[in-house]
Amino acid sequence: MQKKQIIVALIAVVGIGLVFSLPKFLVHNEKDEVSGTETPVAKSDSLSEIGKMMAEKHTHKASDADQKRIQDLTKNYYSISNNEKKRIFADSILVFYTKFHQYDSVAKYSGEIAVLQPTEKNLVSAGDAFMQASDLVSVNEKSAYMDKSRGFYKKALELNAADLDTKSKLAMTYVTTSNPMEGVTLLRDVIKEDPTNQTALFNLGYLSMQSGQYAKAAERFKTLTEVNPEHASGTFYLGLSYQELGNKKKAKQYFEKAKGLDKDPEFQAIVDSYLKESNQ
Repeated sequence: MQKKQIIVALIAVVGIGLVFSLPKFLVHNEKDEVSGTETPVAKSDSLSEIGKMMAEKHTHKASDADQKRIQDLTKNYYSISNNEKKRIFADSILVFYTKFHQYDSVAKYSGEIAVLQPTEKNLVSAGDAFMQASDLVSVNEKSAYMDKSRGFYKKALELNAADLDTKSKLAMTYVTTSNPMEGVTLLRDVIKEDPTNQTALFNLGYLSMQSGQYAKAAERFKTLTEVNPEHASGTFYLGLSYQELGNKKKAKQYFEKAKGLDKDPEFQAIVDSYLKESNQ
């Protein structure tokens, strides 16, 4: 969960934009388990609002010259059969789509690269890209994107089963399915093996926020920021948790700290909007 966590759909490590459409289940305060009956709770208004803000920033228009360059690269990509040359063209195309925040296309070509060169790094990047894009596609497409993400993470774990960050990301691909407990169980397994794993801590904190359990969320994010004091998005969400708990003083403290940790203009704008609210 680094710099672009909030900017790109706010998913853990990846984070990962599906959090705005998570099923409304509870993460129990004492046991960190999902209710077997998936007890419905009100969705966090704050999370929904951030999601809307991010969706508005999804597309950056390319210049005519850039569009022509993308068209030429794409034509070359589909006109050759040599896998290494195709991968090079796909890399170049990916640079442009990333630049213009076209995350559905980023996912497509990240997946192409992972197929052409299935290294652990490429597989994880493809999983990240499809998860990232899942919050920005239509409702009908969302499930397919998460399925793709899950598939790439699983292949990466076949190459390196000890990668707890990838396992934590994989967990989040299950929480929107009919069996969300499988994802939460994976997160609990990661925390059991490594109580300081930043990805798992962030994801569990986010799930607690999603279910309205802000005290539990604050506990998770507090642990995360103790493990990594430079974790900008974790610090931001710690402030947001305190704000939801009605503690504007602490919320302001962590919003200001988060602002100092990440100078990205979009991140700064989001934090400023919440700082303004905490000052009211």
